[in-house]
Amino acid sequence: MEKILDKETQNKVREILEKLTEPVQILLVKNDGEYSEIVEQLLGELKELDERIMVNIYHSDSQEINNYDIEKDLLPAMLILDNEGRDYRIRYYGIPSGYEFTTFLQNIIAVSNKSVDSFNDENKEKLSQIDKNVRIRVFVTPTCPYCPRAVFAAHQTAMLNPNIIGEMIEANEFDSISFEYGVSSVPHTVIEVKENGTWVKKGEFVGAYPENSFVEEVLKAVE
Repeated sequence: MEKILDKETQNKVREILEKLTEPVQILLVKNDGEYSEIVEQLLGELKELDERIMVNIYHSDSQEINNYDIEKDLLPAMLILDNEGRDYRIRYYGIPSGYEFTTFLQNIIAVSNKSVDSFNDENKEKLSQIDKNVRIRVFVTPTCPYCPRAVFAAHQTAMLNPNIIGEMIEANEFDSISFEYGVSSVPHTVIEVKENGTWVKKGEFVGAYPENSFVEEVLKAVE
């Protein structure tokens, strides 16, 4: 089988992963589709490059996945957990390819090091005080150079606050949900709040917003 990561990319990935301080668990929930096979192969190649990356793979009908808050109709799905199995509510729906692959590595490092460096102290304080259940969904495509920034902001917000889930959704792979949310340009960020057990859209914007503007949009959505 042909490798997804060529030799040059493998060397770059090894270098990037040198920043890991603790082992990381990547949990893949797969179905029988082609995209799941690709993600499974990608994770297999990734763990060969650094023994601190552990991969656990579950099929969509596995009882194990009931312990995690994931969208079972958006598979393949990935979660990044720390070495103790703590879930930071980072979700990947679809293949983290193209520009998103670098962000995927950034998230692995962030969970390993338990670091949130995307926000200044004032914004960290504001985001950490949110007491509602919030879901930040970022629709992306692999060829979008601005999408990684938006995805990483959502995932860093989830790391900051246990009430928040940050999601990357590959718009081309999941065209029906993209249509449902009216996605035409990416990155398209949707902020939802859970009310009476249902996710309700409270805000959305297109583009990779600067830090203060992103935080402002999130806070506005939870007012």
